Amino acid sequence: MNRGMLLVMREVQGRDGPNMCLASSKFLVLKLLGLVDRSKHLNDFLHSRWARRHHALPLKSHWGGRMSEYNEAFNKISLPAALYDADGEVKPKAPVGRLSQGFVRFASAARADMMLRQRTPLVVGVSIHGGSARDHFIVVVADFAGHVWAIDPWPGLDENAVVDLGADFSFTRPTQVHLTADARQTTIPCGAPFFGCFQ
Repeated sequence: MNRGMLLVMREVQGRDGPNMCLASSKFLVLKLLGLVDRSKHLNDFLHSRWARRHHALPLKSHWGGRMSEYNEAFNKISLPAALYDADGEVKPKAPVGRLSQGFVRFASAARADMMLRQRTPLVVGVSIHGGSARDHFIVVVADFAGHVWAIDPWPGLDENAVVDLGADFSFTRPTQVHLTADARQTTIPCGAPFFGCFQ
């Protein structure tokens, strides 16, 4: 995994899927895990044969709406369709495995650090525009060399879309970085930590 590969795989909100950073980040994590076809985008699923048959469902909200309201439906309906149903049109030719739970969230920075060391890609809540509240989601993942990468789904220049956070990065120390959502200051993680992963 390198910066060039991450730029190619990156999901851009409003282009590759709905204008929802959580949705784009979740789909990118599935790509990084090899659970969906890496050449596909969230829009491929949202316009698939499966989605057309289920047009009455709020599929965009399943992926990027309020988790307290939509995460159960996402895990029970949309996620299995994307991963295991050929009509979802994003299933990889050679699946790498199955999930036991789906998308789960937690708030422990120490647990997130442990998962990062195990190279688990994480959806992370961040603060933009100098605040401390969670107002955006990105993906953070470590490569085999130990470098930690931040991938921002916000449209913008490639130079700020995928950033190397360095090998000594830790979620226990808030880190400020230039990303596409706010080229001046994005704080990882936000003041009320949010981490999400697939299990």
